[in-house]
Amino acid sequence: MSTYKRIDGDYNIISINPSDNVIIDTNTVSIQGNLDVSGNLTYINVTELNVTDPFILLNASNTGSYYSNSGVLVHKTASDYAGIRWNNVSASWQVSSSTGNAGTTGSWQDIALGNISNVPAPGSNTQVIFNSSGTLGANANLTFDYSTSKVTVQGHQAFGNIGTSPSITANAVSVYHNAQGGGGTGLYVKSATVEDELVSKAKAIVYGIIF
Repeated sequence: MSTYKRIDGDYNIISINPSDNVIIDTNTVSIQGNLDVSGNLTYINVTELNVTDPFILLNASNTGSYYSNSGVLVHKTASDYAGIRWNNVSASWQVSSSTGNAGTTGSWQDIALGNISNVPAPGSNTQVIFNSSGTLGANANLTFDYSTSKVTVQGHQAFGNIGTSPSITANAVSVYHNAQGGGGTGLYVKSATVEDELVSKAKAIVYGIIF
């Protein structure tokens, strides 16, 4: 049968020896009020943890710049972790696929900053950013000038055979590669008024002799 214990004032359970423990072995412990755990370590060994609050506050004791980094770690192996953290020094969110149990070792990469306009970009001004072996890269031979809408390519451009004629783009000329025709190049231009193949020098000489 149910047992009730009513008290008037605080109810304290104090162990005499520092190594003594309080063990509750039951199906469910229901706490109707608040739970305040003030020890240095809290272990919750459960299969599923449900939290109602939309935000989980980490580094709650920070009243200034107490910690330079704080975040969440995932235990990968006996001594290896992955994690996401806020770097208070660089003011950026970072991720790591391999770090220690304190989240301070290994390689950490920025994923976002408080102000996106402050995200560091590789290369100098106007250089186009591209994927360079899994990282962001840039090159002085590929630039875009926003003020003049000018793209500069100091190198060659390869046109793959698209196998069909592209749609007309208003107020523009499209350059594309298709099956080689009478011009001998397979390089075509298309606008609202013309679609034709660029003629090679050899073909132009032949046509000049014939006509």
